[in-house]
Amino acid sequence: MDDLICKYVIKNGKKLGESIDVYENCLIVKVGDKFIAIPKSCIVKVEAENIHVSDFDEKKARELGEVWVIEKSKPVSLEELERMKYE
Repeated sequence: MDDLICKYVIKNGKKLGESIDVYENCLIVKVGDKFIAIPKSCIVKVEAENIHVSDFDEKKARELGEVWVIEKSKPVSLEELERMKYE
């Protein structure tokens, strides 16, 4: 289960969204203009283009998706940029 990014996420036979990241043991899925975080433990099967997931707590998935957006949206300081060799 190493390659989980850029695949369609399928739940109950229907396309839910597209996987874009793995964050704190969750699969981040873009669903429309929102993001949800599905626990990796809910992954049932991984195929070349699809990830099949079982039922999960949708409210918690939305909440964790919002946490991911906030975390990924934090600005990078100049010191961090210098450490990464960007100017």
